[in-house]
Amino acid sequence: MRLSEIARIVGGEVVGDGAFDVRDVAEYAAAGPQALSCADTPERLGAPTAAGALIVPPGADPGRPGIRCAHPRLAFARAIELLRPAPPRLSGIHPSASIDPGARLGEGVCVGALASISAGAEVGDRCQVGAGARIGEGAALGADCVLHPNCVLYSGVRLGDRVVIHAGTVIGADGFGYVPGEDGRLFKFPQRGTVVIEDDVEIGANAAIDRAALGETRIGRGTKIDNLVQVGHNVTVGEDCAFASQVGISGSVRIGRRVMMGGQAGIADHVSIGDDARLAAQTGVTKSLEGGKTYLDAPAAEAGEARRRLAAYRRLPEVLRRIGRLEEMLRELGKP
Repeated sequence: MRLSEIARIVGGEVVGDGAFDVRDVAEYAAAGPQALSCADTPERLGAPTAAGALIVPPGADPGRPGIRCAHPRLAFARAIELLRPAPPRLSGIHPSASIDPGARLGEGVCVGALASISAGAEVGDRCQVGAGARIGEGAALGADCVLHPNCVLYSGVRLGDRVVIHAGTVIGADGFGYVPGEDGRLFKFPQRGTVVIEDDVEIGANAAIDRAALGETRIGRGTKIDNLVQVGHNVTVGEDCAFASQVGISGSVRIGRRVMMGGQAGIADHVSIGDDARLAAQTGVTKSLEGGKTYLDAPAAEAGEARRRLAAYRRLPEVLRRIGRLEEMLRELGKP
């Protein structure tokens, strides 16, 4: 594809030879002479690459044919869609699929081998249900959803439009709720609520989002959840959040909009996190956090305080040695 055509589609300005023939896309260090890559930082732009063309920020010189645009990484993502399109979608309904007569399927729905759709379920237009996927009784999917192989929607779960759920993920299993009985044994608190996933949410592989005890667990529009994330019962997640792998969110947590969480961040139950908060990897949240700030460490602290705390931790061995020497000196002086 001509570089000028790619620039037109991604909304950028051509630099140099617009007729350059782009054959592929590749990461910066691995790109060959017919490939388009992205140099979105000065450090990367200064590093060596054999890429034949580059997408760069405004004002940058790619040193070869290129595209300048305000958001280089976004433009590169769009170029990848052009030059490496997604695999073709499923077609039709596999003969081994099990579809209850009481289920309702929209137009153009595709169902893979050994998938099952239960009574009362509703599957919107153009949805794709992968091999071995399970849609429970009364669950509802909007239009253009994709369920990858072997994911499970329990009964009553509701998905908006264009929701993508990757393989092995379970939506709507019982929340972890137990109360002690008179004899000391744990009695299961009934989990009779549901899960609502709003439009344009994507959930990675082997994640788990639990149903509410009585109301709903809700994931807001546009939120992206990585593999191996646990969302407990009665949690509310706002719009456009992003949670990296192994994040764990306990029950009844309230999370605002555009909250970012790094890998293995952990959230205790019944806390709130404000809009635009950012949690570094392995941050441990034990109390509510204000929005618009960056937090790290466990228990979570604002970035400045946490860095001072971490610096103090590193000094502890030396401080303890100094205290030991002072105690020894006092003993030699006959002081208690």
